[in-house]
Amino acid sequence: MDAKVGKHMPGPHNGALDPRSRTARLGDLSRRVPPPSIGDIWLFPPLPQLEDSSEFLLFTRILEDGKRALYSARMVPANGTAAHQVVVEHGRAPADRVPNLVAGLQRRLRQPTPARHVSIDGDDERWETFLEQYRETDAAD
Repeated sequence: MDAKVGKHMPGPHNGALDPRSRTARLGDLSRRVPPPSIGDIWLFPPLPQLEDSSEFLLFTRILEDGKRALYSARMVPANGTAAHQVVVEHGRAPADRVPNLVAGLQRRLRQPTPARHVSIDGDDERWETFLEQYRETDAAD
């Protein structure tokens, strides 16, 4: 994986997000990375060692050279204020190597529930379908 570790992707605003609302988190993500640039998303169950009440997201951005930039997105509190989403680039790799990198992360986390993988592949329709599933889930909660 190429080195770009720790590169933060600033958000479009400093507003707080409801950490339980997947729709809000994914909407924030789509303002930072346009859906035609999103390759894959992995939704990990809440990771108690990193955050209390929300899923941990891992996603790839499609690069012009065919590689993928690998990012994490997680909720963090800001000095006692409401949580906000932090998006960090962890590196770049050929697209065919990313599934192995994610599988390695899953093994290290020892989570009993595997991450949910969704292939967006830069397709706006896939993104909207994915987002609509979470709108319905959020509305039911």
